[in-house]
Amino acid sequence: MRKRRTIALAAAAALMVSTFTGCAGGDTSSAASAASSQAASAAGATTITFYGGWTGADLDKMTALVNEFNKSQNAVKVNFTSQQWTQMFTKFLADYQAGSTPDVVAMHTFEMGQFVNMGVLDSDAIKNLGLKESDYIKTAWEGCTYDGKLYGVPLDVNMHALYYNKDLFKKAGITKAPSTREELIATAQKLTIDANGKNASQSGFDASNIKQYGFGFLQNHHTFYQIYGLMNQEGYNPFTNDQTIISLDTTKVSPAIQFLQDLAYKYKVTPVGEKSPIDDFKAGTVAMIIDGNWQLSGLQNVTFDWDTAEYPQIFGQKAVWGASELLAMPKNKNADKQKAAATFIKWLSENSAKWAESGQIPANLAAQAASTKLKGINAYNAELDYVKFLPAHPKAVKIFSSSAPSPILTAAQNAMLNNKNADEITMQLQTDINKVLAS
Repeated sequence: MRKRRTIALAAAAALMVSTFTGCAGGDTSSAASAASSQAASAAGATTITFYGGWTGADLDKMTALVNEFNKSQNAVKVNFTSQQWTQMFTKFLADYQAGSTPDVVAMHTFEMGQFVNMGVLDSDAIKNLGLKESDYIKTAWEGCTYDGKLYGVPLDVNMHALYYNKDLFKKAGITKAPSTREELIATAQKLTIDANGKNASQSGFDASNIKQYGFGFLQNHHTFYQIYGLMNQEGYNPFTNDQTIISLDTTKVSPAIQFLQDLAYKYKVTPVGEKSPIDDFKAGTVAMIIDGNWQLSGLQNVTFDWDTAEYPQIFGQKAVWGASELLAMPKNKNADKQKAAATFIKWLSENSAKWAESGQIPANLAAQAASTKLKGINAYNAELDYVKFLPAHPKAVKIFSSSAPSPILTAAQNAMLNNKNADEITMQLQTDINKVLAS
């Protein structure tokens, strides 16, 4: 039995792929890592380890929070290590199998299912924290549950929203951010300018010589995140925690894909193959982009005027993709470390107002209310009522992987780079997902 468990965990570690590359943690493609090295523990203090996957500006904020906790009391000392999510999860499983498990592990809600399925997370330890559901954002709390049990404490919520350059809007005579399909297309056309100064709605516009685009977005796994949000705008979400096979409705999925394709290929307002919309936005070569709240902290000191708006309502109802980070406790027979971990998790949740300085939305309602309001955060707060999470399926990290080959990356490439038929993309996505589910 022990041998089988060792093989299962080793295989899981080898296959571990995070879908959150480029989200809620800055540039994770560099697989950066950092550790918070704390001062020597006071006599009698219990030392615990904390693993996270942050590698950008939010790493600095989390390191500062850990240091603040360590200075605030003498009973618990936290040693914090963070590296890119994929490597961190591999390290976590290897350390767990070796008997040197971390005491606290951060992850995203959709990643939780695989660890629950492996039996490495302690739901009883989380239950014993005595937390109240009413103290947290409802969607984030529900995202930490699996089969009716709470497996983590929600730390924050992340979503897509619309960033727009107010200076470019003013220059074009546009007075407000678009909120509907028609407004988005018309606004993007007016803000897409060729080398001769004509915009995409004017006769003689040269689509082969564009100097400023009206609209941009990441054309990787985030393309699927948009498709997922748009599907939910149609009232359609086929993904569940326990699915064994999936059948996608082309009348719901294909229109979402087609809308994004049309922005690039029909209306010519989005650059094909765009890799870094946030850099294009900062450079003033793209007037509007879709991106996450993790970008807010990096925009606070730019020289042009900007703001955010809610993700436009393209279809019948409001919906947007989102995710939540949580703090989980691996199974650990050391009662002192479990108690110390519980103390730290409670403190971090209650003091996560400072976490908002990195652009995150604290899941703890009291911390959210007390957090400093970064410029641009209001649009994200407005989306909390209709944010849609991906499921915590045990194979979610493979289905929704950010690394090739994966079902959602293939779909994104076929849509935005190859401009394939939307129905064909939907059917290929269904086939690819079912292969993962059956594997």
